[in-house]
Amino acid sequence: MNRSTLFRAAVAAAGVSLLAACGGNASADGEEKEQPSAASTPSAAAAPAGAAAFTITHVGGPTAVLEIAGQRILIDPTFDAPKKYKSGMSKTKGPAFGPEKLGRIDAVLLSHDQHDDNLDGKGRELLKDVPVVFSTPGAHKRLGDHITPMKSWEQRELKSSGSTIKVTAVPALHGPDGVDRGADGEVTGFVLSGKGVPTTYVSGDNASVKVAKQVGDRIKKDIGAIDTAVLFAGAARTPAILDNAPLTLTSKNAALVAKDLNPRKVVPVHTDSWDIYSEGIDSLVKAFKDQGVDDKLVDLEPAGEKKDLS
Repeated sequence: MNRSTLFRAAVAAAGVSLLAACGGNASADGEEKEQPSAASTPSAAAAPAGAAAFTITHVGGPTAVLEIAGQRILIDPTFDAPKKYKSGMSKTKGPAFGPEKLGRIDAVLLSHDQHDDNLDGKGRELLKDVPVVFSTPGAHKRLGDHITPMKSWEQRELKSSGSTIKVTAVPALHGPDGVDRGADGEVTGFVLSGKGVPTTYVSGDNASVKVAKQVGDRIKKDIGAIDTAVLFAGAARTPAILDNAPLTLTSKNAALVAKDLNPRKVVPVHTDSWDIYSEGIDSLVKAFKDQGVDDKLVDLEPAGEKKDLS
């Protein structure tokens, strides 16, 4: 049973109605091919006439293209074919499409550069051709001046002819509460906001409900309610780090974050294509059902297809 079938089966078993995706395949020039419209849940309001598209295209693992306020933003680029890395982890499935089919990318949100599952070989090559790359101070030291370093709560602006997106770096904890992994665990999340910009939280490799709640509380106070949350889930684990403790959100913790932040939609990524994940989409759906937030989940399958978030 493939992931998409499993997602639908789990949802049916839970008796839930997931947010239906509408949109088309991403083409090489970034344009959208028309597809038949699909029904959405009552909580998913239609985009106002003339509003810029708000979509996401899942490439695989943590990698996704977010189209927001007329700009195209790439999250954690991983484009290698399946292989085993020197770190010991293995990529088990290739991307939905390669860098040559990305189209225009205005910026990259790179949660961190230390681990292959968030930035692989082809991802590193791609960074050289992207105008702006936001990441950690450590990534700037390792990768060079093309990386714009951001400390937690620092803000930058991403401007285009039609919009200005405010990018806020937010805390993330790459392991259980109370742990300090040093430079190897340095990671950041991001929040996108601005006029005409749905406030969007990208968690990065954060495993802590407490940290996510702190982010949500401050963003709500300083900017406003979070509209959409892109959560790195999958409960990534490796025996070599912290005695196999989860390094990203478990399914239960992802559901708790969704319940606490109460975004309109939740986009789960970082649950496939690598051998480090200990939980899959079935446990995620169950956990969201248990917490009563299953109506927020966006089904990203099949990978490579543009999904409407408006």
